[in-house]
Parts: sequence; structure tokens; C-alpha cells
Amino acid sequence: MARNNPYRLFLSTLREHWLIYTCGMGAMLITSLSEVMLPKFIQWSVELVTKKSEVPSFFQRASRSETLDALVIALLFSLSVGWLGRILWRQILARQTHRAGHRIKTRIWEVLKDQPITLLDRFSLGDLMNRSTGDWNRTRFIHGFTIVMSFDLIFFSVLSTISMMLIDWKTALICLLIVPFLPRPIMKISKEEYKLHGQAQEQLSSLSDLISQSVSTVRLQRATASEAIWLKRLTAYAEEYAKRQFEVLRASWRIFLLASIPTLFSYGVLYSFGLYQIYRGELTIGAFLALQSYVLLLQGPLFELGNNISEWQTGFASYKRIAEIYDLKRDERVAGARATEKESTLAIQLTDLRLSFDEEHPVLDHIHLKVKLGERLGFMGPIGSGKTTLIQCISGLQEDYQGTVELFGQNLMNEPRRWITQKITMVPQKPFLFAGTIRHNLSPAEERSDEDLLKVLTAVELFDDLVMFREGLDSWIGEWGLTLSGGQKQRLSLARALLKPSPILILDDCLSAVDSVTEAKIMANILPYMENRAVLWTAHRLSSLQLCSTIYRMDHGRLTRLDTDPLHDAQTFIGRSSHAAS
Repeated sequence: MARNNPYRLFLSTLREHWLIYTCGMGAMLITSLSEVMLPKFIQWSVELVTKKSEVPSFFQRASRSETLDALVIALLFSLSVGWLGRILWRQILARQTHRAGHRIKTRIWEVLKDQPITLLDRFSLGDLMNRSTGDWNRTRFIHGFTIVMSFDLIFFSVLSTISMMLIDWKTALICLLIVPFLPRPIMKISKEEYKLHGQAQEQLSSLSDLISQSVSTVRLQRATASEAIWLKRLTAYAEEYAKRQFEVLRASWRIFLLASIPTLFSYGVLYSFGLYQIYRGELTIGAFLALQSYVLLLQGPLFELGNNISEWQTGFASYKRIAEIYDLKRDERVAGARATEKESTLAIQLTDLRLSFDEEHPVLDHIHLKVKLGERLGFMGPIGSGKTTLIQCISGLQEDYQGTVELFGQNLMNEPRRWITQKITMVPQKPFLFAGTIRHNLSPAEERSDEDLLKVLTAVELFDDLVMFREGLDSWIGEWGLTLSGGQKQRLSLARALLKPSPILILDDCLSAVDSVTEAKIMANILPYMENRAVLWTAHRLSSLQLCSTIYRMDHGRLTRLDTDPLHDAQTFIGRSSHAAS
């Protein structure tokens, strides 16, 4: 059973903020009383002019004109009080929508930021996006505007019904005769709408996920001329979502049509039985006009009844999807704090590291490795040899291994995620870039001086490219760095990693899209950034690993050290690089 039931969550919010909701309800009651009094003032004024009945003694004065003036003054006072009440409930209740939205989104983030990497095996990225936007929006409304709509419906309906009964109970009862028969069919349709809305939101999650995939692979689509295939898939998903959403709307419209029947019936009664009573002298013109006004006032709440029920049903359906996020168990390694750190020059130690997805083909086969600060290790091998899997185990991105991974003497599986990210900086082969400026992508978490940013851009040979951008460091690079080439994306990601002073630097074939001449210049420039760091560098080209003090070949999950003279190779390489740069 879910720990966070949406109905219990909603009620706990009402209990926590009961004073705010009580004050808002009082303000709405004042507003409703003011509006319900308007037909009564019309009735008293007409009856005063036609001399058909006496007005309440409170308003009676020496003459008819003075009495009419008193009624007008009382009407203006009532409208003023209603206007103040409207301002109050808008300030009190309507704001709860936005405050609830803030609380819900904050809690969603608090839960998601402490989740293990395996979360995406259960929820797709598009699904999480939809829950955090579409479902969040519908959920926040039931904490404010939907409550306002409900109070408005209840107060107007009750006060208008009482007022009609006080004018002429027989006519009022006949006008409202059909109302008691509406709740059952409306509730039946609303349950159907609740189910349909949940299905529509699930389809929207799938559509959002597909859109995310489509945008991130737009260059690949152009290169392979597969735009038509993606367009066909997107169209099919969008049409399915539209179909399910239309089913929700049809259910909502059926409720709306049912709710409109009492208004039509009431007008029919009023203009038949009501006129007959006027003819017999049992009902005055003023009373008839007041009854007509109350039927008109009731029309709003009755028309809103269907929409109100729809808002509650879809709101709680969305709240249920958000509650599923609340129910996610937090990874204590991510959320917890770490013990006192030990001092150690041994940055990385792998002991009998093993990983396999099937018994016959191990990805990592009994790997033992030690890396000290200041050492630079290179790993090369064919595609699928296990290079990326190895560095994912070291960086904490892969947790299904056997054996031990230690960083500075600490078992990686016992350390919180925050500590790991402080110790390790990783540059993946496929760079991750934010939809922002170059400056934001270089230092997303802290402010860095322009001098530092330009220095590191020069080191990765991006300074000349920067000059081509009109806004310089403040140039917008688009979603996933859409305006940059593959090599520019990789160099920008490398520059960001070099700015972070973590003791372990992992480079996963991060210059694969860069030509050999530019690569040579970059490696000659970034040597100062690698001092006193443990560097792990994977690549397919041996030339990419010339800065490494030790090079390993990886094949079928096993490491084999290559017999090379790294110092001689590095000096020769730097000499060639300096000549190429000159």
C-alpha cells in the first residue's frame, strides 16, 4: 500500500493551514451573502414602487423616496462589503495554489535528488518531466482555485435556495425538483473521467519521453535521413494522446450537460407556474423578479458543478502520480553524511573487480589496480572491451559489480554521492551541455572570473572559436549545445572539467571528435591542469594517451600493461606538439 495517499496528503495540508482556509472561507461567505442580497434589494425596490408589499422595517423612512434612498445606500454598502470580501479571498485562497505548487515541486526535487541511478529503469525521463510539470500543475490547483470554486458553488447554492424558499416555497421546490436526481449520474461519469485522465497522463509521459529523444538526436536524424520515421512515431503518439484527452473532455462535457438541465427546468417552471401565480395574485412582480434572479445566480454554480467535479477528479488523479514519487525510497548513500575522511595518497584501489551481465561473457574480469595522486593511466582497447564500464564503476555510475572500489582508502559503496562528486570529475565521450550560455556551461555551480574562463578555453583550443560568437562568453549555445559541432562540445566539456579542482580526473575518450592536430595542441596545453591529480584516460587512438605514465590494453574485461617508455613518448609528443603549434 502506498505510504503517501493523495487524499491524506491533501487533508494534512488543510489541517496544517486550517487558519488560512478558514479565513478564506469566511471572506467567500461574505462575498456570497453580498451577491445573494442583490435580488432581495431588487424585490424590495419594485414592491416599494408598485405598493404591492411592505419593505422590512429597518429600511422604512418617513416617505417613499427616503425609503428608496435607504435601500440604495444599503445596496451600495452590501456591494462594497462584497468587493472587499472578494479581494480578501483572492489574496488568501488563490495564493494557496502557488504556495502549494512551491511546496509540491520542492518535495519532488528533495526526493528525486536522493535517488539511485537505477531510478531511470523504472521511470523514463519524459514521465518524470510530465509528473513534475503537467501533474504538478493540476495538483496545485486543487489546493487553491478548485477549493474557491467549490466554496462558491456551495455558498451560492445554499444561500440562493434558502432565499428562494423564503420568497415562495412552492415555486422554489418545483424549480429545484430535479436537482436531487443529478449527483448519482454525475458521480458515475466523474469516476470514468478520473480513470481516463490517468490514462491520458500516462500517454503524455510517453510522448514527452519520445520528444526528448527526438530533440537529442536531431543531428543524427539529419545525417541518416530518418526524419520521416521519427515524424511518423511522434505523430502516432501525439494522435493517441489527443484521442485519450478528447475522451476526458467528452466525459467532462457530459457532466456539463447534466448540470445545465436544472437551469432549463427552473426557467420552464418559473415562466409557467410562476406567471400563473402572478395572475392569481399569489406572487408579486418583485418576488417574481427576485426568483428569476436567483435562478440566474444558481445557473453559475450548476454550470460549474461539472467543471468542479472534473477539476477534483483530474487533480487527485495527478496527485496520485506525484504521490508515487513521494513513495520512492531515498538512497541513504546519496542523502546521508559521511564519516571522517582518512588521509591517503592512494587515490584509487580496485580489488578483484568483477562484473558480468551473463556468465559466459564477463565485462570486467578480476581486475586489480592502484592509482596514486600524480599518476596518469591510459586505457585503450576495441569497442565493447569494458573501458567505459570500468570508469563507470570507479565513478559510482555502475553499482552492480563484485569486488571492492576504494577512493582514498574509503569503500565507494559506503560513501555518500556528494563526497564522490567532490573527489571525481568525469568527462564522458558524449558531452552533456546545458541549454544556456558558454559561461554557464563552464561554471554552472559557482562564479569564475573571465580570466579563468578564457585561460581554460585557450587550453582546450576553443578561444579562436569563441571569437566567432557575437556575445563571447555570454553566447547562447542552445539545447544540448545545438549550435556547436561535436568537437566543440567535447572541448567545452573538457574545459569545464579542468576548472573543477577534484583530485581524480576521468576522461572517457573525450577528444574522439577532435582532429589529431588540434588534439596534439590540447594535450600540450592541459599538462598543468593534471598536476597532483590521478588521471584515468580511455581512448581508441594510442596518440590520445601519450600524456599517460602507464598505458593498459583492455580486452574481454582483462587489463594488460603495455611495455612502453611513457616519459620518452611524452617528451617526444610534446616536442611534436610544440612544433605543430608554432
